[in-house]
Amino acid sequence: MRKKIAFIATGYIVKYDGISVYTENLLDTFLASVAEKEKTYDIDIYTGESVEKLIRERVLSRHKERCLSYRLITVEDKTFFHKMFNLYKTILQNGRYDVIFATNFMPLSLLPGRVVKVIHDLSPETNPHLYSRFHRIYHAFLLRSGKWFDSAMGYISEQTKADLQKFYRIDETNTRLLYLPNGVPFKVKNFERPSQKVFAKKFADKKLNLLVVGRLNRAKGVDRILQFCTWFDDFLASHEVFDEVVLHFTGKQTQETTDLFRDAKFQHIEIVFDGFLDDETLNRLYTEANFCIFLSRNEGYGLPLVEAMWFRAIPVLSDIPIFREIMKDEYPLFGETEGFEKAITEFMVRVYKDPDYRNKTEGYVERILSHEREGYARAADNLIDYIDTEA
Repeated sequence: MRKKIAFIATGYIVKYDGISVYTENLLDTFLASVAEKEKTYDIDIYTGESVEKLIRERVLSRHKERCLSYRLITVEDKTFFHKMFNLYKTILQNGRYDVIFATNFMPLSLLPGRVVKVIHDLSPETNPHLYSRFHRIYHAFLLRSGKWFDSAMGYISEQTKADLQKFYRIDETNTRLLYLPNGVPFKVKNFERPSQKVFAKKFADKKLNLLVVGRLNRAKGVDRILQFCTWFDDFLASHEVFDEVVLHFTGKQTQETTDLFRDAKFQHIEIVFDGFLDDETLNRLYTEANFCIFLSRNEGYGLPLVEAMWFRAIPVLSDIPIFREIMKDEYPLFGETEGFEKAITEFMVRVYKDPDYRNKTEGYVERILSHEREGYARAADNLIDYIDTEA
């Protein structure tokens, strides 16, 4: 019997964010796995009108030669409310689905068929002071409605799973949970990895390239990065380790970004704001970077981290659960404790000046990357197993 699947990709937007990258990669891998396993699915892919061309070019064009039964259904998406209303209406018009799968949490329940939505992180719960009261209430409403009305809930990391239990008492005793992990995206895999020789060359001169990727706000630890820069700027004034230090900030800027950088002035660090970049330009910055700095206060996974590792940039990471989960116990992490600025500086200088320590660190990163690169394949397999399980 053929199964009818709704793959909800309305979280996909033109200016990629973490949801967009997850959506296009899981969709791509899911379609490939369905074809490889010769599954008899009729797949309706729902997305916004504004990204119809983009999703056809970036994802669906990769599957033209596969024997798949799918169609792309677009909904009018001028505003969030337009998108949700038209999505709900269009799903109902297209009849009953065996599984309705959404790559992120949204107000989408009480539909005919098994509804599954993916939760990426619980930042409004772990760092409530960084979010408005309305945002926290809305987030809680989505999760509670998902707990009571959805057939299953996807989670992208063990940390997200633990937070579901901690904040909402959602676990396997009361909810069907699916492990649908993140991984190394194809927008990175499509580009050739820098060689070991290129990696070594980055540390051969006295220019230090640093890179920050992600939203430029407190949740992503940008205030911590600026605190580090203040200390590091003083260090550079009295230590002739580097001739030049350039720090690139790449990501979405808001009024909060302006407020954070209002008084940021450095004598020995050149700050460059890159804004939103195409894949090729961003990947070049990764390749040129000696270190990528991620001092987030919470992450569901941390896609820029695996992207940085793919392009052989050494990550500088905050001490948060998801980074401990990905990097295991041996990799140095930096918490919000007194002296973290000095500890980060000592780590970077040692990597830069000590070839043995640098090679050891790089080798450890390679072992972590070899595991993470197959994340989407694991997610696609788990989703297919769930679809094939009778309700």
